[in-house]
Amino acid sequence: MLTWLTRGAGIVGLAFAVALNALDKERRFVIDVYEAAAEIAEIGAGINVWPLTLNIFKEMGVYETLIPYFDHYPDLEPRVIFGLRKADEKKGFHVHDIMNDGGALRIHRADLQKGLIQHLPLSDSNTDQNNRRCTLNLDHRLVDYTHESSGRVKLHFENQPSKECDVLIGSDGIHSTVRQLFLSHLPNPEKYEKYRKPVWSGLIAYRGLVSREALEEMYPGHRSLRHPGLTYAGKTRYLTTYPVAGDKLINVVAIARDESENTGVWEGPWKVEVTQEEFFEAYQGFDEEVMALIQCIKKPTKWALHVLDHLDIFSNQQVFLMGDAAHAMLPHLGAGATVGIEGAYILASLLTHQSTSGPLNPEKIKLISSIYNTIVVPHANSMSKLSDETGDLLILTAPGFNLEQYTLGDKIPMETLQDVFGQVGKNWFWSASDPDEDRRRAEELLDRIGKDMGIQVAA
Repeated sequence: MLTWLTRGAGIVGLAFAVALNALDKERRFVIDVYEAAAEIAEIGAGINVWPLTLNIFKEMGVYETLIPYFDHYPDLEPRVIFGLRKADEKKGFHVHDIMNDGGALRIHRADLQKGLIQHLPLSDSNTDQNNRRCTLNLDHRLVDYTHESSGRVKLHFENQPSKECDVLIGSDGIHSTVRQLFLSHLPNPEKYEKYRKPVWSGLIAYRGLVSREALEEMYPGHRSLRHPGLTYAGKTRYLTTYPVAGDKLINVVAIARDESENTGVWEGPWKVEVTQEEFFEAYQGFDEEVMALIQCIKKPTKWALHVLDHLDIFSNQQVFLMGDAAHAMLPHLGAGATVGIEGAYILASLLTHQSTSGPLNPEKIKLISSIYNTIVVPHANSMSKLSDETGDLLILTAPGFNLEQYTLGDKIPMETLQDVFGQVGKNWFWSASDPDEDRRRAEELLDRIGKDMGIQVAA
């Protein structure tokens, strides 16, 4: 039995369960999902699906289900991902286009969640009887786990009976209970004290959805109505738009550096509804296209953006962390979900590989854990660092470009802007990479080390 502990039916955890089901040809795994909430809620905002993510979805068998939700039909035609504009002045202007083969598919997060759930082999679904191998347990709040002498993991819940499993997957988000317990169970927990809780990045984000009709009425011919993605950049802040919900809505994310001293601790709730006036004030001086977008968002939300310090371990013994529970990062590259899905795909591949066929004993799990750390940890941490660097470029504070001499609204030489935004484009190199490259590396390690350890490889 494999247990997945989730929070809010997160995208990465769902992707892991669906991938495991698709790859588990021997039907060895039964998945128990424990959700702290009393119900599964559909969660909002947009998400980018890159060519490499799409290839994973094909392997998982969910590609056809998701097509109707994308903003355009998937193909490999060269497309603009984002048009980058200098916009913290009355007349903003275009500087650079970021492109790749296939572009980016935009989808509402709730639609992606819905599409993945359709492929989850839930025991109470209409799925074929032999394929009903996933049970969803709501209102189960984990308080601790213990390693049993049998090699299994015992889960201790608040106000619920304890349960046992062979493998525990913590995909319970940035506030992860599993992560905090996982770190406390390591041989040297004091080393990881600072990794237990997220830290505030010093950035805030304003978010909202704009209907095409409302924007067309407010600002006929607005660039965001006809462009696949735009970033309106200025000193210390930027605003990004792209279509979601089958092109019916425009997702707006505006990120700004908070000017107060950043101690790493945000006082108050992480997400609040704010007035439109506050949003206006934060982007005062930006061009009229930006102000029109803000004017269409009647109830914007404000988020304090938190991250995790880079862990050097995501798994130990029978416990694995994935997604934001392991590597919560800033959203500047739109890569957080993709990195999590890649990790989930790799772990599902290792668990179902021919080298680990038969009973999943502690020796095999230990080997899988070691390989998961070897492949997934450095990749996730490097992507988190790349996202940080991209954010500094987008808010025009990156070192090496002599940007420190400029303030909000200043005119910056076009040559400098082209250098800065050109580097932003280069930072998207990963979006069209081969998702099977790391999977193959992981499986090769599994074959080689497994043979050295005397683990029988199936014929």
